[in-house]
Amino acid sequence: MTKYLRLMMASLILMATAVTATIYWNEARKEVVFLCGNFAKGVSFKSVQRQLDTGNLLRYRTEKSPSGSRITVNSLYSLNYYTCSIEFDLKGEVLDAHLE
Repeated sequence: MTKYLRLMMASLILMATAVTATIYWNEARKEVVFLCGNFAKGVSFKSVQRQLDTGNLLRYRTEKSPSGSRITVNSLYSLNYYTCSIEFDLKGEVLDAHLE
């Protein structure tokens, strides 16, 4: 194998890896951004959880807060660049959902 051929193969592999990573990053971004837009004031905790469970590339965690609870959504595939914070009242209904 010549030096030129090895360089061309390495370049092709690098380009394929970059394209694949970009596709995953964009899909993860879309999941976080679009799902965050679904959570209007008054939506129930169960409905939010059900919608978040449809995401393939995201992760979320639930925390208790003095005013109720909070769900934080992000994705490792987008390097946690986009985060959705969903605040709930004591009745378990959305107070606010915003993208950070």
